[in-house]
Amino acid sequence: MEPIQNSTIKEQMRVRNESEARTRESEISAKYTEKIRSMVPLKKYEISSFVVIGIIVGIVFWIASSFFGFLLGFFGTIGAGHLLNNNVNTANQNQEKQKQELMEQAKREIAEEYRKADRKTQQEIAAYDAGVKNYCNKILNNAENISDMVEHQLKMFDRSISHADHGSHMRFVEANLIYTVQTYGITYSFDSRYTNSLDDFDFKKKRYRDLNTPEECEGLAKALAKMTIMGMKKKYPANSMNITVSHNDANVTLHYRGANKDFIPARDIV
Repeated sequence: MEPIQNSTIKEQMRVRNESEARTRESEISAKYTEKIRSMVPLKKYEISSFVVIGIIVGIVFWIASSFFGFLLGFFGTIGAGHLLNNNVNTANQNQEKQKQELMEQAKREIAEEYRKADRKTQQEIAAYDAGVKNYCNKILNNAENISDMVEHQLKMFDRSISHADHGSHMRFVEANLIYTVQTYGITYSFDSRYTNSLDDFDFKKKRYRDLNTPEECEGLAKALAKMTIMGMKKKYPANSMNITVSHNDANVTLHYRGANKDFIPARDIV
């Protein structure tokens, strides 16, 4: 599976499962390497030894029968040596085939481990997304419970827009509301990456219970994004602006692009 660029949590899932697969790959490689190393090729017989033995056997046959017996004993012994070496060659060839089969088997088992890792990552991601969706829907179904959070978001968004460039040369005003839902509250930052703890929404101070899981953090972040956009559309003419959403888990960027009422079209010099 390719690295997951838009979610730190999901990338951590992928990395963890892929790391487990790499561990299994090492174990499988070690197992099959040991098997292959234990398969020692058979050594060929020295034909020169059979020549000496053939002469001795031939002489015995010659004494026992005739010169033809010598030839039969001599060449028969050498032939037996070649036959044994052919058997050795066949055995070694079969052994090489077995080694290749073992290596292919190792590759298949390793590939299956990585497929398992990918399936596990996909299952974990699906479970995570389901948890996020479920918590987001719960919040949206009880939206009045977080009305003060939404109001705070709208205030922060208005501040970002008011701080953006409204020069007469700008046809559009563009600004970002960047926020991160933590288990203990909501933190904000600006395009300059400036942060101020006074801008944060502290659950404890605002009398909310802390969140418990990353799914709950992202679920709230997602719900807040939807409700903030709805609130912005009530405050600004819908046909005069556009808001897009991007996020990495519970870190969300709402990008505002709206018509600049102070814009002055350029004039010709002559």
